[in-house]
Amino acid sequence: MPLDTAQSLEIQRVMQSEVRRAMRGLRLDEHPAPFFISHLLHAVEGVNISARYGSLFHSQPFHECDLYSEVHVGSYDFDQTIDGGLTNELSERESYNWIEGPQDLSPDAVRYCFWKLTQHKYEEALQEYYDKKKILVEQHLREQNPSFSRENRQVRNHEVKPVRFPRRAWEDLVREMSELFRDHKRLVDPYVRIRGVNCVRIFVNSEGSAAICQETYYELAVKAWHLTGDGTYLNSSRLFYVRKRSELPPKDVIAEAVDELARDLDELARSPVLEPYAGPALLSGLASGLIFHEAIGHRLEGERMTSRFEGQTFAGKVGQRILPQGIDVVDDPSVASWDKRSLYGHYLVDDEGVPAQPVTLVEDGVLKSFLMSRSCIEGFAQSNGHGRHERYQDPMARMANLIVQSRDGRPWDELYEMLLTEVVGRGMPYGILIEGVEGGETRTDHYDFQAFKGTPTAVYTVNPRNGKQKRVRNMSFIGTPLAVIQRILAFGDECAVDNSYCWAESGAVPVSTVAPPMLVGDLELQKGSQRLYRKPILKFPPMQS
Repeated sequence: MPLDTAQSLEIQRVMQSEVRRAMRGLRLDEHPAPFFISHLLHAVEGVNISARYGSLFHSQPFHECDLYSEVHVGSYDFDQTIDGGLTNELSERESYNWIEGPQDLSPDAVRYCFWKLTQHKYEEALQEYYDKKKILVEQHLREQNPSFSRENRQVRNHEVKPVRFPRRAWEDLVREMSELFRDHKRLVDPYVRIRGVNCVRIFVNSEGSAAICQETYYELAVKAWHLTGDGTYLNSSRLFYVRKRSELPPKDVIAEAVDELARDLDELARSPVLEPYAGPALLSGLASGLIFHEAIGHRLEGERMTSRFEGQTFAGKVGQRILPQGIDVVDDPSVASWDKRSLYGHYLVDDEGVPAQPVTLVEDGVLKSFLMSRSCIEGFAQSNGHGRHERYQDPMARMANLIVQSRDGRPWDELYEMLLTEVVGRGMPYGILIEGVEGGETRTDHYDFQAFKGTPTAVYTVNPRNGKQKRVRNMSFIGTPLAVIQRILAFGDECAVDNSYCWAESGAVPVSTVAPPMLVGDLELQKGSQRLYRKPILKFPPMQS
């Protein structure tokens, strides 16, 4: 059922009533009572449509209602949270069976579901509380600070408008655009997909805070694969992630994306595989943004400063230089657009009811702060509006709009010449240019290696004598965060915007990265994992033109 403002307020009143009822009566004799309860409802609707070769393969509207309840026992100074909550396996608990709400959003059904969910959450909180007490018998936890932040009452109820998704028109669009792949029969499994999502979040807590927020997301993807003669599958895609329907690309732009993708795969198929490399590299804004996201951003998430299982790369480094002079890093979810492009990480209130706030993480190369949810860390007892989650997971501090800027940015041509000079000075046969990336990952726990990895989509070797570029494939760049940032040589003067999704312990959340190109003295590239496949026994089937 599409929500409007009046219906959202009615549901919010029901949720407030259940929070009050739980705070009064949810208690067991001789056990701690809740000192804090919150309820959060996600009402999500949308449509997902895809097509191949002019035929519709999938067209499915969806309506979902997710429920989340947070119950804290003990006190603000000492609750049940252990290791920032990062090790909780919530999908294995009884409460997981009650995270789905009614699709028709009936107030009585919503009330019933939160009643069931909160009962389980209270019992689980008590078990965690006593587990934490047991740990303290033999261990000293690193928490020399309150467990849960005290926040001022906030009421941020925003207008909710019904959203219409033009399903029939989008079906016609993906049919027409996927038809263009008939001219590129050498490609494998190409598709055009469009997706629209409308999410209404309704929040209340026992402190009196309340929020109603609406966010819309639109995605258009063009993707295909190519099977090379040696049996390697190569893929290429063109992704358009926007926040307004009017920002979706027109037909001529999509058609050009199809042709670009085909040319890209042809070029990749002719490209050799690069041998492992370590040396100077020039990265586009998209590529440098990925490194900052993986190597820096995740390591500044507050919960990682208290967990016994985290490497805590930047713990205790506030006030110390971690980046070159002139570099500022800010995460600001309140920014809706950058250079006329909407930002996927924009929101007004986080998933703990705290208003979105800009936070200066690094100023002039010096570490200033961390991304904070309501989970406190030493020296930081307040949230800065970055508590986020996907569905049933506990919210934790997450990136939103990570913005990297240089006070001494240089034009691209100057960075390119600096790359050639660096390669010549070190007597290397070539340098590396990375223009595009498709994703990355990182490990932050102390048990494993403190490393990050990125998957580039456009990598070139650059001859230092003549500047000639040669494309290579099947590579990934890797590194350890401190080693890479200590070898940054220069930044560009124009930023690129990357909209995507980020996965971590609290699930997948929409994010944006804004970053300039970057020249590094050392970046390591390794061969990507490779499986070799046989070509189809039969040739491509005949198709009517």
